[in-house]
Amino acid sequence: MTARSLLIRGPSPAEPPEAQRKTVPVGKRTASEVPEKVVPPEDRYKANPPFLLRGRDVRKEGRMRYYLGVDWADQTHAVWVGDERGTKITARTVPHTAEGMIEWGRELDEWRAQKLELWAAIERPEGRVVDFLLDHGVVVYPVNPKALDRARDRFRQGGAKSDPFDARVLADFLRTDHPRLQALQPSSEAAQELKFLTEDCQRQIRQQTRLVNQLTNTLKAYYPRGLEVAELTTALAREFLQAYPTPAAVAALTERQWQRWARAHRLSEARTQELWAVLQRPQLPVPPHVVRAKARLMHTLLAELELVVAAVGAYRQAVEDFFAALPAAQWIRTLPIGEHGVTAPTLWARLGDAPGRWESFHHLQAHAGAVPVTVKSGKQQVVHFRFACDKALRSVVDQVAFLSLRSSEWARAYYDQQRARGHEHREALRALGAKWLKIIFVLWERQVPYDESYHLATMARQQLRQRPKKLA
Repeated sequence: MTARSLLIRGPSPAEPPEAQRKTVPVGKRTASEVPEKVVPPEDRYKANPPFLLRGRDVRKEGRMRYYLGVDWADQTHAVWVGDERGTKITARTVPHTAEGMIEWGRELDEWRAQKLELWAAIERPEGRVVDFLLDHGVVVYPVNPKALDRARDRFRQGGAKSDPFDARVLADFLRTDHPRLQALQPSSEAAQELKFLTEDCQRQIRQQTRLVNQLTNTLKAYYPRGLEVAELTTALAREFLQAYPTPAAVAALTERQWQRWARAHRLSEARTQELWAVLQRPQLPVPPHVVRAKARLMHTLLAELELVVAAVGAYRQAVEDFFAALPAAQWIRTLPIGEHGVTAPTLWARLGDAPGRWESFHHLQAHAGAVPVTVKSGKQQVVHFRFACDKALRSVVDQVAFLSLRSSEWARAYYDQQRARGHEHREALRALGAKWLKIIFVLWERQVPYDESYHLATMARQQLRQRPKKLA
């Protein structure tokens, strides 16, 4: 039985699989700077001790919880603290300095020493403020900025806002809606370091792409023949442009000089003759002033590109070496996406290793944006693309699906089936990525390697279970 005959129904626009409703932190919002306020005196708790709540002593009833709303910014952070009834305990601004953070940490430690449980809501899942809260024993709940924007209407309908007001909304939103939120579960230090490495590597790759696009546009403006020698990211193309930076330099080149240059760069005879034929083709004349200006820009971009290409290579090697030393590499490298490269390390870095971080494969699919969103109202039903997701995770899942087409029989068969149903390449790839996320979730949860034959056998068993139902 072939893999094509074992295909099971996947996600489609007509009947998409629905993910569980969850608050998934996406994006980051930088709050505007607020002036530092005067910190209340140290005896601010004497009139209302933290263990007294409306006339009752909570020390006799069990542990009490404080809800913190933290509206982070670049220089100061607005903090609002409330109790379990929503009563204000304190409101302050914390300067983002060593002294300000130390004073705030001392206050958090005093509350914890009084057996107070501290929960904090903040609009970002990572960063120095989040690390600071976790270090002081605070349970952190990341809140989607869109959820905060809609929660403001509970207090003000006029649209007015400020950082202290947002902190209050965050604290109250956490107090009333924490069952719908998911507490932050940080990964290990190794997983976090790998995540930073892969993110920085991707930034360098995007910078390389930008420089290649700029250099391509520059050469098209005055020297399109330089694009036909080799890819601009290769050393051959960069050395050719350094040696022959203008059309006039190529026009003055003799065949003997070209053969000498080609031998110095270890080009084969066939490749040498092929490129010589390309260089002899005529091109449209370009005014001298355009050549002089664009040639200067070409040299500048070429120098920048050479540094970035070297940085990309160094980052790729660093990511592979770091990931090879982790135990997770033994199972994630079994996916049919190649034994080398940064795709597998990037995938594992986005998944993390915090136990229970992903509740189900539905949760993982929604976070990766691999499944659509269905909006139903009365007789209307609209299915649209899922924009609220982890963009980096969605990108690496698409890369996993694309690379699996070369090595996985069932993945190629499923992709071809989606294309036959009229789906575009991106849609078919996204549907295949949703399939892979089901498998990846099981591998991540059980820490077991991928086995293609075992997966095909599982698909066969599912076909056999579905066959009696169809006959009935």
